[in-house]
Amino acid sequence: MQRILHIDNIRTINAILSSMSNYLNHARLTENAYYLNKKGRDYLGSNKAVNKTNQLEHKLMRNDLRIYYDYPQDWRNEPELTITVNGKREKIVPDATFTMQETNIFVEIDNKQSMVNNYKKIDFYAKASPVIANKTGNEPMLVFYTKSEIRREKLLAYGQEKGLQIGALTVTDLQ
Repeated sequence: MQRILHIDNIRTINAILSSMSNYLNHARLTENAYYLNKKGRDYLGSNKAVNKTNQLEHKLMRNDLRIYYDYPQDWRNEPELTITVNGKREKIVPDATFTMQETNIFVEIDNKQSMVNNYKKIDFYAKASPVIANKTGNEPMLVFYTKSEIRREKLLAYGQEKGLQIGALTVTDLQ
């Protein structure tokens, strides 16, 4: 919220959130994450309940990346991607997709994922990239968002080894 409203002073944000406390719940992560409680949802006419789950931090990281890329109009959360390679259909569900300068961007959030699973995702995108490039005329790009510089380096190295157009950001890049 602080980034969206361009408010530098954390005390100002805390005062705003405090004044809304009747309508909000919060979960403590590295900092407080606020979400609407039942009273807040009723006030705004929302039916979508958000609960503190294991996925909360993952979703917040995805939202951070969306803000970082300045709210792409065609941003889609968790769309299914299916490709056919050598007559075999394979699918993956990226954490998000969007286009930037006519390039398809596939987003993967590396919050608590094992590196083995990340490497499998990179392998899939390496197979999918030529199919997508043939269909759209542009080579797609895979972007990982991770918490660790070491993991970023490993992801970049493996993706480049596989011939992918790949990027990786860390939490410190977005601060």
